This record gives sequence, structure tokens and C-alpha cells, in this order.
Amino acid sequence: MNDHHSVSEQRRQLTLIVTAFALLTLAGTVGFMAIEGWSAIDAFYMTIITVSTVGFREVHTMSPVGRVFASFVIVAGVSMAVYTFTRLGQFVLAGELLEVLGRRRMKSELEKLDGHFIVCGYGRIGNPVAEGMKRDGLPFCVVDRDAEQEGEMRSRGYIYILGDATDEDVLLAAGVERAAALLALLPSDADNLYLTMTAKSMNPEVRVIARGRDERAEMKLKRGGADRVVSPYLMAAARVLSAAVRPMVVEFMELVTHRQYLPLRLEEITVTDTSALGGRSLAETGIRKRFGVIVVAIKNSTGEMKFNPDPDQTIASGDTLIAMGEEQDLQKLEQACIGAP
Repeated sequence: MNDHHSVSEQRRQLTLIVTAFALLTLAGTVGFMAIEGWSAIDAFYMTIITVSTVGFREVHTMSPVGRVFASFVIVAGVSMAVYTFTRLGQFVLAGELLEVLGRRRMKSELEKLDGHFIVCGYGRIGNPVAEGMKRDGLPFCVVDRDAEQEGEMRSRGYIYILGDATDEDVLLAAGVERAAALLALLPSDADNLYLTMTAKSMNPEVRVIARGRDERAEMKLKRGGADRVVSPYLMAAARVLSAAVRPMVVEFMELVTHRQYLPLRLEEITVTDTSALGGRSLAETGIRKRFGVIVVAIKNSTGEMKFNPDPDQTIASGDTLIAMGEEQDLQKLEQACIGAP
């Protein structure tokens, strides 16, 4: 908001300077025409050389009244020139100062991030992803090399870095060593593969979700260390097919996955060692009755996923519960899963 106000003020000041110069030129031209009886061209030329104080000879011999008028024009022109150069200098210094302060603020905010998401690529996919993360209140930063995107990222209040996401120095600045996940959403599969390998070499624990065009790219990205590969084209095709043959199912999933439509949502919650839920069956925990949520699936520590688990299914420490319910109820379940009082 302050940056926008400063830019608006600078534009207003420049408009006033240009307007004042035009009015002075007009007044000088009309004055010389009225006092000396010169033509418009001669009066305009005399006004310009008088305002600019270039020292050229007079167009015609002037009367004493004309010389007095020319003196006032000179004083006004010099005063305006001094004011203009002063303001221009202030604009330049103010712009540089705002840029320096902005970089320092961004660096400070980046250093505070921990357990965050790094969105690499602010394109057709990265844009809505970043918007969704902001809406959900998740900590994240955006990395993109396109300077033209800076204005939009700044206006949306994102923490961002302008640079090549495949560069180790840029990833360090984005806090890859502290990040929970990195989203490789660059347009090129080759760049996403290199980014994945670089991120994993810098932080083997960071979860990498990469964009891939097809199944071949998916295989390469997974071999390169990607934990999950998403193909926008394959997903779009599957969604179109589902919308055609199972429209009600698609509508339900949209309601569950888009928080702005309904408070109902899906969430994954990991059971810790300190949780009282560990070692007990679903029926014994009474999750459905206590928290008003439905456990859709349970993923154990080996990666095995059990959908629609039986009531006698035992919950072990380290299991991840895929639960569906309203946000406040899911928060209560999460507190129980981490053993919070």
C-alpha cells in the first residue's frame, strides 16, 4: 500500500511539473506577443530560450517593458528547473530506497519461513496453487525467473524470489533446507527433473511434487527423486471423463476439495507416539462419534493404503488417517492424533 501511494504521489508531482512548464510557456508566448507585437513563432521561440537561459540573442530588439517581462520569465524558468531537478533526484533516490527496503523485507520474511512450501514456477499451475495456499493460510514462497510476474506477486502479498529455481543459491535463499515440500512446476520436464535432483541433494527430507507431461516424464522424475508426479493433461482428461459418466461424484469431490464451497473437507493427519489413539481400533477410539468425522482411509508406515477400514482396524503410531469432515472437527481430531491435551 505504501509503495502504491509513493508511485501515485510521484506521478502527481510529475504531472504538476509538466503542467506548470506548459503554462509558463503559454504565458510567455502570449506576453511577448502582447507586449512586443511579435508573431506567435517568434514569441514562442523567445520564451523557450528565455526559460532555458541558453544565452542566445534576442529575436528582436525589446522594449524596456519587454525586458522586465523577460526577467520574470527567466526567474520563473530557473526556479522551475531547480525544482524539477530536485524532485527528479528525490524520485530516483526514493525508488532506489523502496527497492532496497523491499529486498531487505523479503529476505527477512524468507529467513523466518520454516516447514514451508516452495512453489517453483508462477505460471498457469503455480498461480492458482499459490492462491490456494494463501487462502488456506499455509506458509510458502514463490520462485520465478520472469521479472514481469513481480508486480502481480507483490500485489498479492506473496513472499517471492526472482531467479532460476534450478540454481542452488536461489533454492538456499528460498529455504529449501528448512522446507516441508517443493513444488516443481516449471514448464519444462527437463528443468523439473534437474530441480528435483538439486533439491533432493540439498535436502533429502524435502517432499518434491513435480509436474510431468506424460508417463515417460513421470518415470524419469520419480527416478530423479520426486515423491509425487502430477500430469495436468492426464488429470484434466480423467476429470473430463468422470464429469461425463459420473457427474454427481465429480460434483461431490469438488465440494469436498474446494473449501470455499462447503466447510466439508478432506485432510490427512498422522498419529504420533504420544497419541492415545495408537494401539486402539477405530471402534474403540470412537472417532466418528467423538469428532464427527469419517475416516475414509488409513495409510500405514509402509505405505499401504486401506480404504474404508473396518471398525476393528487397529490404528498404529505413524499411521496417517485420511479423514473427511468440517474444519473445526478435523482440528479436534488432529489435536487427538498428536496427543495434545
